[in-house]
Amino acid sequence: MTVNRKIARIATAAALATAGVIGYAGSAAAGTNGQQVTVSTRWSDQIRMCGRNQADQEACTGWIASPNDWTPVPGWWWKGEITIQGWQSETGEYRIGYCDVLPEQASDWTQCALYGTL
Repeated sequence: MTVNRKIARIATAAALATAGVIGYAGSAAAGTNGQQVTVSTRWSDQIRMCGRNQADQEACTGWIASPNDWTPVPGWWWKGEITIQGWQSETGEYRIGYCDVLPEQASDWTQCALYGTL
């Protein structure tokens, strides 16, 4: 292999690696226009969230199992006040909690502590 060919391959590999890093930067910067949420749920078996997403559109998740004290909901980006509905299968009862999500913060995650509610 000639020196020019080696240089061309190295340059191509560097360009592809740089493109991958640049492409990834968009999702790493997502904490500037909404946050993912983790909810403390001691009472609820399932939760559902509704509110404004990163595109300023009204959105709702489906029902999500919440078997642990904290239930993270990755892939959904919220900002402003969100409504979190909890359901308890043993009693068939529903409860509602609210959480304010800042559109910008250092982390991509907001904790909604709703132990007393959900």
